[in-house]
Amino acid sequence: MLRTLVSQPTFSADWSSDYEEKSAEWFELFLDLLMVCACSNVAEKLKDDYSVAGVVYFALMLSIYSCSWSLYISFHARFNERSLLHYVLLYPFLSGLGGMLLASDPGADFTTGLVWMRTAAFFMYTWIYAMLPKARPSIWIDLVFLLVSLVLLFASLAFGRDDSSVVVVYAAVWVWEVPVHLFVGWKGYGIPTGCRIPFHIDHMTERLGCLVMVVLGESVVSLVINVHDKSRVTPRFFSMMQWAIVVIFSMAIFYFSVQPPRDLHAMRRSIFAGVAFNFLHWALYPPLLALGVGTKFVSEAIVNDTTLESPHVWLLFGSTALSMAIMFSLRLTHFIGRHPAPTDPHHVKMIKYGWWAIVGASPLLPLACAVFLEWSSDYQVDPIMALQVLGIFNVIWIVIESIVIHYLNAHGQTGFRNSADETAPLAAKAHHIRD
Repeated sequence: MLRTLVSQPTFSADWSSDYEEKSAEWFELFLDLLMVCACSNVAEKLKDDYSVAGVVYFALMLSIYSCSWSLYISFHARFNERSLLHYVLLYPFLSGLGGMLLASDPGADFTTGLVWMRTAAFFMYTWIYAMLPKARPSIWIDLVFLLVSLVLLFASLAFGRDDSSVVVVYAAVWVWEVPVHLFVGWKGYGIPTGCRIPFHIDHMTERLGCLVMVVLGESVVSLVINVHDKSRVTPRFFSMMQWAIVVIFSMAIFYFSVQPPRDLHAMRRSIFAGVAFNFLHWALYPPLLALGVGTKFVSEAIVNDTTLESPHVWLLFGSTALSMAIMFSLRLTHFIGRHPAPTDPHHVKMIKYGWWAIVGASPLLPLACAVFLEWSSDYQVDPIMALQVLGIFNVIWIVIESIVIHYLNAHGQTGFRNSADETAPLAAKAHHIRD
């Protein structure tokens, strides 16, 4: 489609689930590239300070970056807009994120970047409000949330005296824009019945998964570039790199292995399931990035020819366990109550119950592995051994789950079918918002 100066925005999806595919746009990849830098900056903060306070600060800063990134994802998953005016508004949005990266730490410059992003998003939604009357009963909520965030950030610029007060404002902005906004969306406060705007499920899922890969990929990138001293690349270092990729790649497989079709997606299933699906992704990003920081400590231990310190062992295995627990919860949003299905044969029900038990137990095993490694080595854990244990554990878990899914699929028992009784309440409201 040719670009015009201005254009008529349209909805990206409707409640019927019968709408066109929507892939990531080229300008969304700009956001992803900037988020790679953001993940690298935040990872270094955790590497420098992995105390409890350091972990909280790390999680908050990553959440602020990902929250800002998602402002546009939430917009683009609901609306189509490709005019030159839209690109003009994208420029301050991208520049704001770039300014946050340059500032790196809380302060006036970082806050200014946050203001730029939210101001750009505010005008994007204002344009939708003006040009798409059917969106007005719902879109005013987004405008109010952005306006309150801007008030908080401007207050921080005017009255913020030290970094601690600025961090408190950032935390307040995140709570306001994520948990509170999701809660309001779940309850539907201020939105007339039948006037909700649907998200393009495929696009939203793709973009959330893309950020998962950005977070995971940061650790791989940091391991394989900027090795100026070639004497460091010993066979042991090369082996470490291989096992680190096994760990990261297997975590990606675990995340992407069970993605339901559009009709059975959590965001289609119910409002609560969709809200939970989105919120769990906010919780997933910090432990995934912390896992990458753990691999950095492994790399340093190999370069310095030392053992892995106990806090580093627990960072590596603990972040894996927490990531798996959240991924298990993501699967619950899609499949709990659906599998086993009441119509499944008895032996299929037993297999599916076994599958739930296996996946549900997955977060406990990395913790057990960490305990065993420290006990067996008298707290002198070899860094390569730590990665090998973690990588082998992940691979075995994936193979077991794949065998179960393969058997069910071969016998036509995966149950990925449309269910009219679950989708009908949503489809019935399509006429309220269809363009």
